[in-house]
Amino acid sequence: MKSSYLRAVTALLCAVILSACGGNNGSLALSGTIGYVPTSASLTGLVLVNNGNGEKITIEAGATSFIFTKLLAVDEKFDVQVATQPAGADCKAISATANTGTASVYTVYYLGFTCTANPYVLGGTVKGLTGTGLVLANGADTTAVLPNGGADVKFTFPTKVANNAQYGVSILTQPAGQTCTVDSALNPGTMPASSDQLGLIVNCK
Repeated sequence: MKSSYLRAVTALLCAVILSACGGNNGSLALSGTIGYVPTSASLTGLVLVNNGNGEKITIEAGATSFIFTKLLAVDEKFDVQVATQPAGADCKAISATANTGTASVYTVYYLGFTCTANPYVLGGTVKGLTGTGLVLANGADTTAVLPNGGADVKFTFPTKVANNAQYGVSILTQPAGQTCTVDSALNPGTMPASSDQLGLIVNCK
């Protein structure tokens, strides 16, 4: 009887110690929201990490919420940051303190990030243009280019393109009396990570 009582007390003490140290794997799930600017952005490649325990999660394109699978114990420290930025955007915590702290029902469910798309200008130079009517296209985005007596003419597309996004410029309409081609050195291509792409060349003869 005495032996059974001692075993019960010992088991209870072990349970208390494990609970205090987080040895029970916890019961609190880190979770939060993701906002996008513009709201229509659907980004791929975002990875979040909880530096408190090393867990990483990959966020699906367009997801507006997230949850970590490793549960935290009360008062266990967490620090959720961006491990990998998505293509074409920059994601940041909604505040300096929102995504870090000690776990409780008041802290683990209110994490948040805002992802802002980084659009850049796509354009270049048309050489040798003398005729009228030249129209360039990047997908559904188009721009008309007017001649300047054969001198070089700068052009840009009205719709900006996200960094690391693919582009492909083509001749939608040839100018009167001429044939223009887009130099293949930079076209098709991928937008730079953090700048405009203004190096495209269109040659007209």
